[in-house]
Amino acid sequence: MPVVWNGLTVPGPPAGFELTAEERGAGPPLMRFRRRLIALLDCAAHNGDRLALVDKAIPHTLFDLMLSEASELDKPSPDDVAPVTGRVLWGTGLDFVRYVSRPDVMTRFGLEGGTLHLALNCDPNTRDRESVQAAKQFHLHLLYWTLAELAPLSTVARIRGGKGIAAHPGDFDARTRRQLLDPLTFAGARALTTLLADMELGVDGAALEPIDDAAVAAGRRPLGAVIQLPGWRVLGDAAFEDLIRRLHQRLAAFSAALMLACTGRAEPPPPWRRHPLLPGLQRRSALKDLGLREPERGELTKLLMQLRDLSAPLGGRLRRGSPALRRHLMTLAPPSYSLNLHAPVSNRPDAPLLDAAPVYLSIQPKLFSGIGGAGLLWLGGVPSVRIRRGVGRFTLDDWRRRAEFQRGFALDALTRPSARSGVGSGRVRRFVDCQHGWV
Repeated sequence: MPVVWNGLTVPGPPAGFELTAEERGAGPPLMRFRRRLIALLDCAAHNGDRLALVDKAIPHTLFDLMLSEASELDKPSPDDVAPVTGRVLWGTGLDFVRYVSRPDVMTRFGLEGGTLHLALNCDPNTRDRESVQAAKQFHLHLLYWTLAELAPLSTVARIRGGKGIAAHPGDFDARTRRQLLDPLTFAGARALTTLLADMELGVDGAALEPIDDAAVAAGRRPLGAVIQLPGWRVLGDAAFEDLIRRLHQRLAAFSAALMLACTGRAEPPPPWRRHPLLPGLQRRSALKDLGLREPERGELTKLLMQLRDLSAPLGGRLRRGSPALRRHLMTLAPPSYSLNLHAPVSNRPDAPLLDAAPVYLSIQPKLFSGIGGAGLLWLGGVPSVRIRRGVGRFTLDDWRRRAEFQRGFALDALTRPSARSGVGSGRVRRFVDCQHGWV
């Protein structure tokens, strides 16, 4: 199975627009977003939620944005926000697909031939080591790669055996492999597919896909448990928000059951600790009662039986040690997963992304990997592509072009009232310079 670890790089912001120490240390999200806030959607009548459309501090691509819940309380999961907030978030994701599908926008920004992802990470309980969800707010990455940005992936089919930019996971050291392909990648996908088999999806035309390792390895479908959607327009339906909320609830319940079977405790562990493991025979017996079928149960049990206790002294050493070592030795605190929406076709004026079908909704459970669904993707027909961010700097001219794209999207999206009944929106700001940002 080909993977790309070092071949796709994205520059960081221009000099002067990096996060300042004050912004990095700020508690409330709007303080962190101070120079990067493009527009604010006020859902105050609904759970006190606020959604901020943000120019990302370390982009995943030239043309990307983030839509993040921005109230002062942490609301990290789809189940922590009001349904209207989720509907607005997913409706804005649909607006992003609409925007890049417009022929005039394609021409203006050179988008023809590019591809799009919508990515959400959820890791609410990892409050210590590096996490797939660094900021604990419910948020969505809106990502678009141009054909030029994806050019390095065009050589993958012709490269094998660790040469050039493409390789096999086995060509990397153990720490890198654990980030490229989390240990739960395949076993977790099987378990989730079994877990979701009896779930009523509630979205017309949606279907849970059977496991197909050969298709994954060939790059024909994404890693993880996969739900096939009939197209992008379902994101505008209330039923889609409800599906995502129920998926999270089922994942959270199953994660708690797994932790209870392995440790005898279902609540999240305290920071820099992990619950002691039950004796092996007791774990095996408890895992048999989770309702999984063979071979899914056996595969997951084999993986979880390889876990080892994390002692308090070792947790303390990891706290003071390197991020790479923490990511290698210290599990995430469940539930931890990435959710991704992608249609594996290029964007063209005669066949815009908005009309693409099917769209794949993939759910990847995470046990060790600290890379979320916006930074490790099924992209360009390659099953696992790491986006290396902050390699060099975008020029100020690049950044102004980016800002023009972002502001155009914000003006386009915030004029659509369909998903925003009862939700107020503030003015769309304008990027001035790196010192002042968006004002």
